Amino acid sequence: MLYDINGKAVNIIVKDEQVKLPESLRRKILENFENMRRSGANIWNGNLLCVSDVDIGNSTVNLICKKSDYAHYLYGEHIGCPIEYECRNLSAGCFLETIDGYYVIGELDDTTSYPSMLQTTGGGIDKKDISDGKINVEQTIIREALEELNINLNDSNTVLYNNLNYIFVSGENEQPGVQIFSKAQIKMTSREMEEYFQEYNKYLRANGLEIEFKKLHFLKRENAILELEKLNNPYRAYLKPLILADSRKKSRDDIESR
Repeated sequence: MLYDINGKAVNIIVKDEQVKLPESLRRKILENFENMRRSGANIWNGNLLCVSDVDIGNSTVNLICKKSDYAHYLYGEHIGCPIEYECRNLSAGCFLETIDGYYVIGELDDTTSYPSMLQTTGGGIDKKDISDGKINVEQTIIREALEELNINLNDSNTVLYNNLNYIFVSGENEQPGVQIFSKAQIKMTSREMEEYFQEYNKYLRANGLEIEFKKLHFLKRENAILELEKLNNPYRAYLKPLILADSRKKSRDDIESR
């Protein structure tokens, strides 16, 4: 389910506690990870945070996290863990919109863990984002946008950046996860953004750097759900609720401004 958290304080606490898994499940998780690597996925088994508790109040959002690893997450994503051992991964991203009203959706590269998947720019929490057991989630969002799209969310000359706006908490029969989103408008048209992305993508490939997105899709705000459903790609569970919530919010804001 998607929640509007605009104006709420977000507190994320990391417990120094590892998620406990049965040894038989751990062996299956590591075997799956090695199989994915051998098949060509450009992945590594780094640390990852799993959300153990979510409390969304009137003025605050409180999340409690335990520690696991990327292999655990990938096994759940591709095969599925028993519900008591799910890895409810914590990630954060930015929902981008061009100045001419198109949502910017990335299509994951063939070397990633889920080729052709559609999602916003964003990713998991890095250890640099954690200080004294607390997470600076906006730092994660800003870093990911810069790495994946070369968009500096701190540059007010090129981006109109809003603070944290939404949180998605996965439900039953959805890939387990908790995603936090900010919103930003890029001061480029969809065509300009596409040209900018192509140049950046060319630079990444020429220098042997990691590529997250092989292409971008631009969905016109008013028809974004229809355009998303016409694509044959899989897409993250949060994407449709995020589009619906933001487009409705934009429509209300337009009416109130008249």
